[in-house]
Amino acid sequence: MFGIGFEKLLTLAILGAVLVGPDRLPQFAVDVAKFIQKIRGMSKEAMNEFKGQLGPEFANLDIQDLNPKTFIANHLEGIAKDAENIVKGTTADLSKIKEQTKIDPDLL
Repeated sequence: MFGIGFEKLLTLAILGAVLVGPDRLPQFAVDVAKFIQKIRGMSKEAMNEFKGQLGPEFANLDIQDLNPKTFIANHLEGIAKDAENIVKGTTADLSKIKEQTKIDPDLL
């Protein structure tokens, strides 16, 4: 999580508990939880507004899709599926041609 190990996170938690004090720690935890909820709500609202600005064709846009690695992987996956469909279609066409071109052994 953000490049912070368990030991550093535990040290920060203990340091925070000492600085805030045991009397104010429960209220501080509630305030932090409310702050996190507020930030999540703001980010969700901003994302909805962003999608609204883009228009209906981007209604199912996921922010993860904007990551370059994900973007390229999705497009390569689409290209691979198209190539697979072409190969399957070509194989089916070749099978039909093979069936049509069978020579009757009685004619030989």
